[in-house]
Amino acid sequence: MIDLYSYIKNNKYYKKLVIDDLLFVEYRCVVEETKAGIWSDTNYFVFVTSGKKMWKSIYNEYVVQTGDSLFVKKGANLVHQYFDEDYCALMVFIPDEFIKNFMTRFSDAIHRVAGENAEIDSVIRIQLDEYLESYINSLAIFLGGDFVPDKNLLVHKFEELLLNIFTRPLHKNVAKYLNSLNMDQSTQLRQVMEENFAYNLKLEEFAKLCNTSLSSFKRLFKATFNSSPGKWLTQKRLDFASHLLLTSDKPVGQIAFESGFEEPSSFIRVFKQKFNCTPLRYRSVKAQSF
Repeated sequence: MIDLYSYIKNNKYYKKLVIDDLLFVEYRCVVEETKAGIWSDTNYFVFVTSGKKMWKSIYNEYVVQTGDSLFVKKGANLVHQYFDEDYCALMVFIPDEFIKNFMTRFSDAIHRVAGENAEIDSVIRIQLDEYLESYINSLAIFLGGDFVPDKNLLVHKFEELLLNIFTRPLHKNVAKYLNSLNMDQSTQLRQVMEENFAYNLKLEEFAKLCNTSLSSFKRLFKATFNSSPGKWLTQKRLDFASHLLLTSDKPVGQIAFESGFEEPSSFIRVFKQKFNCTPLRYRSVKAQSF
Protein backbone atom coordinates (compact mmCIF):
# COMPACT_ATOMS: atom_id res chain seq x y z
CA MET A 1 0.00 0.00 0.00
CA ILE A 2 1.10 3.59 -0.64
CA ASP A 3 2.23 5.53 2.45
CA LEU A 4 0.26 8.65 1.52
CA TYR A 5 1.78 11.03 4.07
CA SER A 6 5.38 10.13 3.19
CA TYR A 7 4.63 10.04 -0.54
CA ILE A 8 3.23 13.57 -0.53
CA LYS A 9 5.76 15.03 1.90
CA ASN A 10 8.72 13.76 -0.15
CA ASN A 11 7.27 14.52 -3.60
CA LYS A 12 8.46 17.81 -5.12
CA TYR A 13 5.49 17.90 -7.52
CA TYR A 14 3.01 19.12 -4.92
CA LYS A 15 2.63 22.63 -3.55
CA LYS A 16 2.93 22.18 0.21
CA LEU A 17 3.79 23.86 3.47
CA VAL A 18 5.41 21.88 6.28
CA ILE A 19 5.38 23.17 9.85
CA ASP A 20 6.99 20.63 12.16
CA ASP A 21 4.71 17.58 11.71
CA LEU A 22 1.80 19.54 10.21
CA LEU A 23 1.51 19.19 6.43
CA PHE A 24 -0.62 21.45 4.22
CA VAL A 25 -0.78 20.42 0.56
CA GLU A 26 -2.51 21.09 -2.72
CA TYR A 27 -2.96 17.54 -4.02
CA ARG A 28 -3.38 16.92 -7.73
CA CYS A 29 -3.70 13.39 -9.04
CA VAL A 30 -0.59 12.49 -11.02
CA VAL A 31 -1.04 8.72 -11.29
CA GLU A 32 -3.27 7.35 -14.02
CA GLU A 33 -4.50 4.57 -11.79
CA THR A 34 -8.20 4.06 -11.11
CA LYS A 35 -7.79 2.08 -7.87
CA ALA A 36 -5.12 2.05 -5.19
CA GLY A 37 -4.55 1.12 -1.57
CA ILE A 38 -3.31 3.94 0.64
CA TRP A 39 -2.49 4.33 4.30
CA SER A 40 -1.32 7.11 6.58
CA ASP A 41 -0.18 7.11 10.20
CA THR A 42 -1.46 10.69 10.35
CA ASN A 43 -5.10 11.83 10.35
CA TYR A 44 -6.04 14.20 7.56
CA PHE A 45 -8.68 16.57 6.23
CA VAL A 46 -9.64 16.53 2.54
CA PHE A 47 -11.26 19.58 0.91
CA VAL A 48 -12.10 18.77 -2.73
CA THR A 49 -11.71 21.74 -5.09
CA SER A 50 -12.29 19.90 -8.38
CA GLY A 51 -12.94 16.44 -9.77
CA LYS A 52 -14.31 13.29 -8.18
CA LYS A 53 -12.83 10.52 -6.02
CA MET A 54 -13.99 7.69 -3.78
CA TRP A 55 -12.63 6.58 -0.41
CA LYS A 56 -13.61 3.08 0.68
CA SER A 57 -13.52 1.95 4.28
CA ILE A 58 -14.08 -1.70 5.17
CA TYR A 59 -17.86 -1.34 5.10
CA ASN A 60 -18.71 1.89 3.27
CA GLU A 61 -17.88 3.98 0.23
CA TYR A 62 -17.59 7.77 0.24
CA VAL A 63 -17.73 9.52 -3.13
CA VAL A 64 -16.65 13.15 -3.00
CA GLN A 65 -16.85 15.86 -5.65
CA THR A 66 -16.11 19.56 -5.95
CA GLY A 67 -17.08 21.29 -2.70
CA ASP A 68 -17.17 18.12 -0.56
CA SER A 69 -14.99 17.50 2.48
CA LEU A 70 -13.85 14.49 4.49
CA PHE A 71 -11.96 13.74 7.65
CA VAL A 72 -9.97 10.50 7.30
CA LYS A 73 -8.64 8.77 10.40
CA LYS A 74 -5.10 7.47 10.44
CA GLY A 75 -5.14 4.02 8.86
CA ALA A 76 -5.79 2.49 5.45
CA ASN A 77 -8.36 2.91 2.70
CA LEU A 78 -8.96 1.91 -0.88
CA VAL A 79 -9.40 4.86 -3.23
CA HIS A 80 -10.98 5.00 -6.68
CA GLN A 81 -10.12 7.78 -9.09
CA TYR A 82 -12.50 9.18 -11.72
CA PHE A 83 -10.97 10.95 -14.69
CA ASP A 84 -13.94 12.88 -16.08
CA GLU A 85 -12.27 15.97 -14.59
CA ASP A 86 -8.85 16.59 -13.07
CA TYR A 87 -8.96 15.83 -9.36
CA CYS A 88 -7.58 18.41 -6.94
CA ALA A 89 -7.94 18.76 -3.20
CA LEU A 90 -6.49 20.75 -0.35
CA MET A 91 -5.31 18.42 2.39
CA VAL A 92 -4.11 18.94 5.94
CA PHE A 93 -2.28 16.12 7.74
CA ILE A 94 -2.46 16.41 11.51
CA PRO A 95 -0.52 14.07 13.85
CA ASP A 96 -1.91 12.73 17.12
CA GLU A 97 0.56 14.64 19.26
CA PHE A 98 -0.53 17.98 17.82
CA ILE A 99 -4.17 17.13 18.56
CA LYS A 100 -3.41 16.04 22.13
CA ASN A 101 -1.40 19.19 22.84
CA PHE A 102 -4.19 21.30 21.37
CA MET A 103 -6.81 19.64 23.58
CA THR A 104 -4.67 20.25 26.66
CA ARG A 105 -4.21 23.92 25.83
CA PHE A 106 -7.90 24.50 25.06
CA SER A 107 -9.44 22.07 27.55
CA ASP A 108 -11.92 24.67 28.84
CA ALA A 109 -13.32 25.28 25.36
CA ILE A 110 -13.67 21.66 24.30
CA HIS A 111 -14.89 19.93 27.46
CA ARG A 112 -18.34 19.51 25.92
CA VAL A 113 -17.18 16.66 23.67
CA ALA A 114 -15.73 14.61 26.51
CA GLY A 115 -17.03 11.07 26.79
CA GLU A 116 -16.85 7.74 25.07
CA ASN A 117 -16.05 7.64 21.40
CA ALA A 118 -19.04 7.16 19.13
CA GLU A 119 -19.25 4.16 16.81
CA ILE A 120 -18.18 6.03 13.70
CA ASP A 121 -16.42 4.90 10.55
CA SER A 122 -12.78 5.48 9.61
CA VAL A 123 -13.95 8.10 7.08
CA ILE A 124 -16.23 10.93 8.22
CA ARG A 125 -18.07 13.34 5.95
CA ILE A 126 -17.75 16.99 6.94
CA GLN A 127 -20.59 19.40 6.38
CA LEU A 128 -19.22 22.79 5.42
CA ASP A 129 -20.22 25.90 7.33
CA GLU A 130 -19.22 29.50 6.66
CA TYR A 131 -16.08 29.23 8.77
CA LEU A 132 -14.83 26.07 7.05
CA GLU A 133 -15.47 27.60 3.64
CA SER A 134 -13.51 30.67 4.69
CA TYR A 135 -10.67 28.49 5.96
CA ILE A 136 -10.50 26.53 2.69
CA ASN A 137 -10.34 29.78 0.72
CA SER A 138 -7.53 31.14 2.89
CA LEU A 139 -5.60 27.85 2.63
CA ALA A 140 -5.90 27.97 -1.16
CA ILE A 141 -4.42 31.48 -1.10
CA PHE A 142 -1.54 30.39 1.16
CA LEU A 143 -0.70 27.43 -1.09
CA GLY A 144 -1.18 29.33 -4.32
CA GLY A 145 0.96 32.33 -3.48
CA ASP A 146 4.58 32.89 -4.35
CA PHE A 147 5.47 33.88 -0.78
CA VAL A 148 5.78 31.61 2.26
CA PRO A 149 3.31 32.73 4.93
CA ASP A 150 4.40 33.07 8.53
CA LYS A 151 4.25 29.64 10.16
CA ASN A 152 2.69 31.07 13.32
CA LEU A 153 -0.17 32.44 11.21
CA LEU A 154 -0.76 29.02 9.62
CA VAL A 155 -0.76 27.24 12.98
CA HIS A 156 -3.05 29.88 14.48
CA LYS A 157 -5.52 29.55 11.58
CA PHE A 158 -5.47 25.77 11.90
CA GLU A 159 -6.12 25.97 15.63
CA GLU A 160 -9.13 28.15 14.84
CA LEU A 161 -10.32 25.39 12.50
CA LEU A 162 -9.97 22.81 15.29
CA LEU A 163 -11.86 25.01 17.72
CA ASN A 164 -14.65 25.20 15.17
CA ILE A 165 -14.62 21.38 14.90
CA PHE A 166 -14.69 20.91 18.67
CA THR A 167 -17.34 23.49 19.52
CA ARG A 168 -19.91 23.11 16.73
CA PRO A 169 -22.51 20.29 16.99
CA LEU A 170 -22.28 20.09 13.20
CA HIS A 171 -18.87 18.42 13.55
CA LYS A 172 -19.49 16.26 16.63
CA ASN A 173 -18.37 12.99 15.03
CA VAL A 174 -14.95 14.37 14.15
CA ALA A 175 -14.66 15.97 17.60
CA LYS A 176 -15.52 12.70 19.34
CA TYR A 177 -12.89 10.82 17.39
CA LEU A 178 -10.22 13.42 18.12
CA ASN A 179 -11.17 13.28 21.77
CA SER A 180 -10.77 9.49 21.74
CA LEU A 181 -7.05 9.89 21.06
CA ASN A 182 -6.67 10.53 24.79
CA MET A 183 -8.12 7.13 25.69
CA ASP A 184 -5.93 4.30 26.98
CA GLN A 185 -3.67 2.40 24.60
CA SER A 186 -5.74 -0.78 24.67
CA THR A 187 -8.89 1.06 23.57
CA GLN A 188 -7.01 2.83 20.79
CA LEU A 189 -5.48 -0.44 19.62
CA ARG A 190 -8.93 -2.04 19.39
CA GLN A 191 -10.17 0.89 17.32
CA VAL A 192 -7.19 0.76 14.95
CA MET A 193 -7.46 -2.99 14.43
CA GLU A 194 -11.24 -3.07 13.93
CA GLU A 195 -11.03 -0.32 11.31
CA ASN A 196 -7.99 -1.68 9.44
CA PHE A 197 -7.91 -5.49 9.73
CA ALA A 198 -8.98 -5.99 6.11
CA TYR A 199 -6.02 -4.10 4.67
CA ASN A 200 -2.71 -5.70 3.83
CA LEU A 201 -0.62 -3.71 6.30
CA LYS A 202 2.59 -4.96 7.88
CA LEU A 203 2.73 -5.41 11.66
CA GLU A 204 5.24 -2.55 11.78
CA GLU A 205 2.63 -0.32 10.13
CA PHE A 206 -0.09 -1.39 12.57
CA ALA A 207 2.34 -0.59 15.38
CA LYS A 208 2.98 2.85 13.88
CA LEU A 209 -0.77 3.54 13.78
CA CYS A 210 -0.86 2.73 17.50
CA ASN A 211 2.15 4.99 18.22
CA THR A 212 4.18 2.09 19.64
CA SER A 213 7.27 0.10 18.77
CA LEU A 214 6.73 -3.31 17.19
CA SER A 215 7.69 -5.15 20.39
CA SER A 216 5.34 -3.00 22.50
CA PHE A 217 2.58 -3.47 19.95
CA LYS A 218 2.88 -7.26 20.17
CA ARG A 219 2.79 -7.21 23.99
CA LEU A 220 -0.19 -4.85 24.07
CA PHE A 221 -1.99 -6.89 21.41
CA LYS A 222 -1.56 -10.12 23.38
CA ALA A 223 -2.84 -8.45 26.56
CA THR A 224 -5.83 -6.93 24.72
CA PHE A 225 -6.95 -9.79 22.45
CA ASN A 226 -5.31 -12.82 24.14
CA SER A 227 -3.98 -13.77 20.71
CA SER A 228 -1.04 -13.05 18.46
CA PRO A 229 -1.58 -10.33 15.79
CA GLY A 230 -1.06 -12.79 12.92
CA LYS A 231 -3.58 -15.32 14.20
CA TRP A 232 -6.16 -12.65 15.05
CA LEU A 233 -5.83 -10.98 11.66
CA THR A 234 -6.22 -14.26 9.77
CA GLN A 235 -9.38 -15.22 11.68
CA LYS A 236 -10.85 -11.73 11.39
CA ARG A 237 -10.20 -11.61 7.64
CA LEU A 238 -11.67 -15.08 7.10
CA ASP A 239 -14.82 -14.16 9.01
CA PHE A 240 -15.14 -11.01 6.92
CA ALA A 241 -14.55 -12.94 3.70
CA SER A 242 -17.28 -15.44 4.64
CA HIS A 243 -19.62 -12.50 5.23
CA LEU A 244 -18.84 -11.08 1.77
CA LEU A 245 -19.38 -14.48 0.15
CA LEU A 246 -22.89 -14.64 1.57
CA THR A 247 -23.92 -11.01 1.13
CA SER A 248 -22.46 -10.17 -2.29
CA ASP A 249 -21.88 -11.67 -5.71
CA LYS A 250 -18.29 -10.44 -5.87
CA PRO A 251 -15.79 -12.90 -7.40
CA VAL A 252 -13.46 -14.79 -5.07
CA GLY A 253 -10.39 -12.83 -6.21
CA GLN A 254 -12.02 -9.51 -5.31
CA ILE A 255 -13.21 -10.84 -1.95
CA ALA A 256 -9.69 -12.05 -1.19
CA PHE A 257 -8.32 -8.57 -1.97
CA GLU A 258 -10.99 -6.74 0.04
CA SER A 259 -10.40 -9.05 3.01
CA GLY A 260 -6.67 -8.37 3.20
CA PHE A 261 -5.17 -11.39 1.41
CA GLU A 262 -2.40 -10.73 -1.09
CA GLU A 263 -3.06 -13.74 -3.31
CA PRO A 264 -6.34 -15.58 -4.06
CA SER A 265 -4.48 -18.90 -3.83
CA SER A 266 -3.34 -18.26 -0.25
CA PHE A 267 -6.85 -17.06 0.64
CA ILE A 268 -8.44 -20.25 -0.74
CA ARG A 269 -5.91 -22.40 1.14
CA VAL A 270 -6.53 -20.85 4.58
CA PHE A 271 -10.27 -20.63 3.90
CA LYS A 272 -10.40 -24.39 3.30
CA GLN A 273 -8.45 -24.98 6.52
CA LYS A 274 -11.10 -23.16 8.54
CA PHE A 275 -14.34 -24.01 6.71
CA ASN A 276 -13.42 -27.40 5.18
CA CYS A 277 -14.49 -26.28 1.70
CA THR A 278 -13.58 -23.79 -0.99
CA PRO A 279 -15.05 -20.27 -0.95
CA LEU A 280 -17.29 -21.04 -3.95
CA ARG A 281 -18.53 -24.24 -2.32
CA TYR A 282 -19.16 -22.36 0.91
CA ARG A 283 -21.24 -19.76 -0.94
CA SER A 284 -23.21 -22.45 -2.80
CA VAL A 285 -23.98 -24.60 0.25
CA LYS A 286 -24.95 -21.64 2.45
CA ALA A 287 -27.18 -20.22 -0.31
CA GLN A 288 -29.06 -23.52 -0.57
CA SER A 289 -29.71 -23.55 3.18
CA PHE A 290 -31.73 -20.34 3.01
